Amino acid sequence: MSMLLRFALFFSTVTFLVCWLTYRILKRNLGLSPQGNRIMAAFFWISGLLMIAGPVSNRVLNTPATSLGDYFLQWTQFTLLGWIGTVFLVFLFVEILRLFSKPFDPAKRIFMTTGIPRGLIAGSTAASVLGMFEANAGPLIERVEIKLRTLPKSFDGFKIAQISDVHIGPLIHRDYLENVVERVMSLEADAIFITGDLVDGTVEQLRSEIEPLSRLKAPSGVYFCTGNHEYYSGVHEWVRHLESIGVHVFKNSNHILTRKSDAGDEHLLLAGVFDHSAHRYEESHRSDPFAACKNEINATCKILLAHNPFSIKEAAEAGYDLQVSGHTHAGQFYPYSFIVKTVLKYSEGLYRVNDQTQLYVNRGTGFWGPPNRLGKRSEITHLILKSGA
Repeated sequence: MSMLLRFALFFSTVTFLVCWLTYRILKRNLGLSPQGNRIMAAFFWISGLLMIAGPVSNRVLNTPATSLGDYFLQWTQFTLLGWIGTVFLVFLFVEILRLFSKPFDPAKRIFMTTGIPRGLIAGSTAASVLGMFEANAGPLIERVEIKLRTLPKSFDGFKIAQISDVHIGPLIHRDYLENVVERVMSLEADAIFITGDLVDGTVEQLRSEIEPLSRLKAPSGVYFCTGNHEYYSGVHEWVRHLESIGVHVFKNSNHILTRKSDAGDEHLLLAGVFDHSAHRYEESHRSDPFAACKNEINATCKILLAHNPFSIKEAAEAGYDLQVSGHTHAGQFYPYSFIVKTVLKYSEGLYRVNDQTQLYVNRGTGFWGPPNRLGKRSEITHLILKSGA
């Protein structure tokens, strides 16, 4: 409860700050009448209150996922959050441009002072609507071939289906997960990886929504590592629940796959760590890629499931050949995608970290918060491992 209260305080502070700043910027740019400004102020006050009521209803009151009233509240507040956030960034960029532009006479440049700002509002709204359609369209399947020089010949062509950041909860329900499960199973993968942030809510809230996950089956197993959102949702209960439906949960641990070849048994080590930030909520869950790969069997090739790409530094030092991650959502939608790509070294796709280690970052199978994936459609990754340099 203490963590939830801290989250509520932080979220409410940020929400009201963004709403207030956006209102001030629009008031300056739109040139509305006094009555128009009062209406706009009321809109932002209501929006801010809704954005606080949403997390309180879902997290503190533990509202059932089947509640239509809560779904409407969550959809409204997250849609407003996405739209206001987009408008704020767009106009902030305009304000920065003005600092470096030559002054002009507003009386002679009506289009510059009112036409462009109103056009930006219309454009932001249209972009939000388009992004909503992309979010609801569900994930694309991304086929990625990865060459690993240490991969045993008997594992050449090993197929992995990866899902990440599904965020089953306030806005993503059972029907969405059923579609994901059906598409994953159609890939006929040798193994299935779930790289964290599967849920946004407690087991009590989401038990029926998560049920389709029990249908995931693969010859070499279904594997899971925790993401940061599991720690907001009751991580211990979720670990127990996932294990009860046949999902192997990595806890800074590993599992060895063995195949026979003419030269004898060949091994592939699959490992997984707790989320990179897990120790902030549970000290015993401190992420440790080194501990995760300790095993008496000498596997020539090692693959790590780690929710956060930040784990790659230690993963490379520990000698992993491949890390699969999620977490970033690739920014989820424009214009935030520009920021994420600029700030993060690893935001989406395949990267070569050094001569041995590679990293793949899934951009998310669902979405979090605003139902918007403008330009960054969600994905299911179909990884095909090949032997070779």
